[in-house]
Order: sequence, then C-alpha cells, then structure tokens
Amino acid sequence: MKTPILTASVLSAMLLAACAAPQAPTGEADAAADARPAPAPTEQGITVSAAWSRAMPPGARVGGGFMTIRNDGDQDDRLVALRSSAAGSVDVHEMREADGMMQMRPVVGGLVIPAGGEVVLKPGGYHLMFMQPVQPFAEGDAIDVTLVFEHAGERQVAFKVLGLGATAPDMGDMGDGVAMDHAGH
Repeated sequence: MKTPILTASVLSAMLLAACAAPQAPTGEADAAADARPAPAPTEQGITVSAAWSRAMPPGARVGGGFMTIRNDGDQDDRLVALRSSAAGSVDVHEMREADGMMQMRPVVGGLVIPAGGEVVLKPGGYHLMFMQPVQPFAEGDAIDVTLVFEHAGERQVAFKVLGLGATAPDMGDMGDGVAMDHAGH
C-alpha cells in the first residue's frame, strides 16, 4: 500500500521540478540564442517564437515546453489543441499560487491569445506538458509540435531542446525565435 503512494509522490515531485524555473543559468541558452531564426508570421496574424524545451533525465515521464505566441490579428484566437509524435499527449498547463502553495493545472477550454497581444509560456507560468514521451528529450533535439488554433488553424513548430538546467533562450529579446512556423510548406 505504501509503494503506490510513494511512487505517486515521487512522480509528482518530478513533474513540478520539470516545470519549475532553474536556480542558475547554465549558458546553453546563450549559445542557442545566437543560432535562432527569426519568427515567421502567418496570414492570420499568429507568430510563434522562442520555442524550446529542456533535456530530460532518463526515465522521465513528462517534459515541459515554452514559447511566445503573438497575435497581430484583429480578433482573439485560442490555442485549442496540440499534437506531437514525440509524446503520448501534449497539453497546456498553468502554474499558479493558491493558499500559499504553487499548483499546476491543465488549461481547460484552450489558451486565449488576445488580438494585438501575446502570451508567453515560461517556467513557473503557462507551459506545455509533454506526457508519456516516446524517449527522453536530448540536448540538441528538435521536437516537432502541431499547434491548433481556433481561427488560424494548424501550425507546425520545432521546439529546440536545450540542456537539462537551461533557462529561456535570451529572455531579454523574446522577439527572435528558435521556432519557425511552417504553415506555407
């Protein structure tokens, strides 16, 4: 009886650790920032930039994904679904403080991207959860993800996998992206 409880506790701790912001930068982010292509706008006004993930330790059952989504259109849009062959499922989650404790919850009903605005998915806030990865993400990998928007439709984005303790690639200039939208291809 104690084994399932212990296992659940360990898995919960690993899940929170995967989404928490690291304590110190590792330097891998700076190298990745230098090699990033510019973001690609879409005809519906959606731009995805700075898409990245962290390398995962062996045996990890979840991974996190981070990016900036900008909507230059004249109407709100909503990220309603995600798919990737690299994981059993991909969901948007949110970290939020409640009763003095950080809690992680799935975002229900889709993530609104306001007209003329942007949403930053980052450690400690909104983020992607890659559930049941086919294999642990390794530094240098690119994880292909299909983002499905209510109005803009499907977009293919490549998430660059940085080192295990990496921070966001160049947080000071989130306008340059590690991901490109390949809608026209």
